Amino acid sequence: FMMIRHHHTIEEELLFPFFESKMGPNAMGQNLEQHHQFQEGLDDLERYIKKVLGGQAVYDGSLVIKKLDSFADDMVKHLHDELSTIESSRMRAAFTEKELEDAVHVLKKRVLKDVSLTIVLPLGLILHDKSTAPQFPPLPKFVLWLVRYGLWYLHSDAWRFGPCDRHGKPKPDFRNDL
Repeated sequence: FMMIRHHHTIEEELLFPFFESKMGPNAMGQNLEQHHQFQEGLDDLERYIKKVLGGQAVYDGSLVIKKLDSFADDMVKHLHDELSTIESSRMRAAFTEKELEDAVHVLKKRVLKDVSLTIVLPLGLILHDKSTAPQFPPLPKFVLWLVRYGLWYLHSDAWRFGPCDRHGKPKPDFRNDL
């Protein structure tokens, strides 16, 4: 929940206004509207999980699925639709290379300020199939080693649910062949 909320906050407060500064007002309006379409369902699921973790509710897998189903289609549609609005040729047509580099610098600074690297770095490893982009994440080898063999263990009980292992190799039972 924290990661999705952070992702949307970064987009809505930093990226969308930047994009719209050159692409025109409301160029990112569809993305913003789609965020609102599934936010209530996501918030409802988060409230339920917090109650379960706090001992105020009993875990019910069928209820979790029902809550996920209430917003999953809208969220997946958004993830697909969003790609065309930030497609590289559109960005290059609207912005200079320097403007994009500056935006990336501001983005990196904000991300590093806001997120827990003990969660984000290992999460980045288990969500990324190395065969699609072998050089990602662009971190020094020592940092990758530290993440794989140090930070990994802080939340290793959760990482088992990721689609890839800590080396970026897809797990056979977690493939997404859609």
